Amino acid sequence: MAHSRPLLMPWLKDQINSQQYPGVAWTNLEQTEFSIPWKHALRQDSSDTDILIFRAWAEVSGNGRAHGDPSVWKRNFRSALRAKGFKMVSDCKNDSANPHKIFRWPESTSPTANSLSPDQMFEDFPLPTQESEPNLVEYVYVPQDVFTDADQAGSRDILQKCLEGLNIGPEPEEPPPEQQRLVEADVIGAHVLRGQQQYPVGAGAAVHGAGLLGQPAPPVEGAVGGAYDQERTEQFLHTINQSNDGNHFKTGFGIKVYYRGKLVLDQQIQNESGVRIVYRPNLVDCAVDANSGLSLVSLPNPQNMTDQTQASLTQKILDSLGWLDVGVSGHVVYGQRHGEIKAYWSFSNFDQSGEPQEVSKEPQALYMFKDFLKGMLDFIHGKEKPPCSLFFCLGEKWPDPVNKPWHKKLVTVEVVLTSMEILNNLAVEGGASSLQSVELQMSLEEMMEMS
Repeated sequence: MAHSRPLLMPWLKDQINSQQYPGVAWTNLEQTEFSIPWKHALRQDSSDTDILIFRAWAEVSGNGRAHGDPSVWKRNFRSALRAKGFKMVSDCKNDSANPHKIFRWPESTSPTANSLSPDQMFEDFPLPTQESEPNLVEYVYVPQDVFTDADQAGSRDILQKCLEGLNIGPEPEEPPPEQQRLVEADVIGAHVLRGQQQYPVGAGAAVHGAGLLGQPAPPVEGAVGGAYDQERTEQFLHTINQSNDGNHFKTGFGIKVYYRGKLVLDQQIQNESGVRIVYRPNLVDCAVDANSGLSLVSLPNPQNMTDQTQASLTQKILDSLGWLDVGVSGHVVYGQRHGEIKAYWSFSNFDQSGEPQEVSKEPQALYMFKDFLKGMLDFIHGKEKPPCSLFFCLGEKWPDPVNKPWHKKLVTVEVVLTSMEILNNLAVEGGASSLQSVELQMSLEEMMEMS
């Protein structure tokens, strides 16, 4: 006989009352709120007792085998709670002594009621619903001065909120809901980056090509119609899972350098920590900065330019550069500059907003993985695809206040986030319609919540 799946609400009430799961208990006398242990699997003190309730639900619901992946059990359990209207009222997953979350029973039902509501009678594990998320913090500021900190000579978009929820692969630490409090200091290197959940990436992650996203396999030959769309969906999910190990966004970097619109360097960097752009003409290829773990990329010497005025101005910028960092910390792509020369950035080399965005001397969030995921969801629903490149201008403002075009700037750098580029290409090649599956959209929404 087929295994009969239980209803979540009466099943969960029985489990809480049984007191057989450590940490699963009512937290108020009215029995409207309850706690669930929520310990990250990568913690050194994690054990099998931390996942008992998730495993139990997987066993009785058929939504995950007993020998399956605990992160999938946790995801499915959380999705079942969200689908039935349970609300998280306290997120203490980072508590060093007792990591847990507290949920509130849906207001329309009562765990102490003797009869079931119509919704409970016909409950059948629906898909998770998308929840609202808090507004993002703006990180970019516009400076008043122009060329360098010490020298006044010279010439005078952002994906929105993220895809709530992708939950593919190992269970990542989830971002707070609306009421989350910041528990741990968030840093990039030794610097605090306010408002973000960061996981600093050290030099150990800078092994050449370690764990980075590769080119996806092509869809199965002969797949047509719905089979083709299903293959595209599975391929996309697999590829996006490769770009997220649960604790931080993984990508390589494509570096394209232009001198007054002419491409003078095109280099691929396989280092998920990031890149440090410098001017060191004698730099050996694939060098890594020992302190930051960032790969060093040198701008080319301009001595071979035919226009000597352009060469002289370009050389002046390069000599005062210091460095420009573009790296990944947690699920955030950050930027930071050092030296006299100012750096500006945008998501487009055709940006005509006229509002320059300066890169700070302190680590500054430029792009969040969940913003990309939200942009991908928007693309699936007919909007523009999300950006996968950052465009930098050294020594001159960008976007330009008087709309001077990108190709007229002396030194510009495009940084391509290659994992995002691969995902964009997959989405465009298959067309938005090929990705309009409930499974994919649910997964993207869940991954956004985790980033």
